[in-house]
Amino acid sequence: MRAVVFDAPGLENLRLAEVERPAPGPGEALVRVRYVGVNPIDLAVVSGAVKASPMPHVPGCEFVGTVEAAGEGSHVGPGDNVVVYSRLFCGRCRQCLSGETQICEVRGQLIGAATNGGMAEYAVVPTANLVRTGAPLERAVGLPIGGLTAWNMLRRASVSAGDLVVVMGATGNVGVFAVQLAKLMGAYVMAVTRRGKQVEAALRGLGADAVATPEEARDLVARQGGADVVVDPLGAGTWELSYSMLGRGGRYVTAGVLTGQEVRLDLRRLYGVQGSILGSTGGRLRDLQTLVGLLESGRVTTPIHARYPLGRAREAFEALRSPDRVGKVVVEV
Repeated sequence: MRAVVFDAPGLENLRLAEVERPAPGPGEALVRVRYVGVNPIDLAVVSGAVKASPMPHVPGCEFVGTVEAAGEGSHVGPGDNVVVYSRLFCGRCRQCLSGETQICEVRGQLIGAATNGGMAEYAVVPTANLVRTGAPLERAVGLPIGGLTAWNMLRRASVSAGDLVVVMGATGNVGVFAVQLAKLMGAYVMAVTRRGKQVEAALRGLGADAVATPEEARDLVARQGGADVVVDPLGAGTWELSYSMLGRGGRYVTAGVLTGQEVRLDLRRLYGVQGSILGSTGGRLRDLQTLVGLLESGRVTTPIHARYPLGRAREAFEALRSPDRVGKVVVEV
């Protein structure tokens, strides 16, 4: 089968190769991959910032496809279209038993990092990680990482109807879903992006009530008494602005370090406004099932910026850095 592989860290080492088709073992399924979403975590895997195993390695943490073969007694069968939950989990530890599969104490690693991923014609995954869907697979491709990360951030921040939710990096993989989902939860959504008016129509189409540049956002939020929730998947580069916009009882939630991982915290302001700082990683399997339902009912979708064939995967990684991007870069297998 054809697969994108690399033998050593570095985007320049990505290549299309013929490799042996994997065979599923007990509790596993063989999936014919259809679409792969490209995410910053994939770039980290390819660059070596996140250790990849095995080597040579097939990247691709976020993908959807069609079941080719599955073991007896599985809840999926040949011909089923499926969304692949990206987190490996044991199902038996304290976290898994409480439903927090994304922070499994035994496994908790990512398909596509700790195992070969989806940038291939076929992939083997645990059947427990498969969620069936009747929706078009292209529209489901962003759910396992982009959509689920956004959902978990909003869940952790206890977003409710009437909240003012500020979404930083609103045009990115997580941001486009955070805008959609916060609006579904009844929030007033302010989408923040450096491009402002250039992408206003697209973000309003996803549910944003207001679109602002970082410079505009501070004043607009201050006039409303501060934000109830700031969703910031970007990291240190936007920390000071995000933190400054919190109102009384406000919640800041982070899930990424794209712009750095170390920040300065004013504890007096934190307790003075009775604020909360929350970490979030991935999301629960049960929430992916919820997202699939929202997709099937037409209430959420994957905004797609660009599509590339498997043979142009390197270009897809490069497009992830495009300043014009709104939504997902997708590899079509």
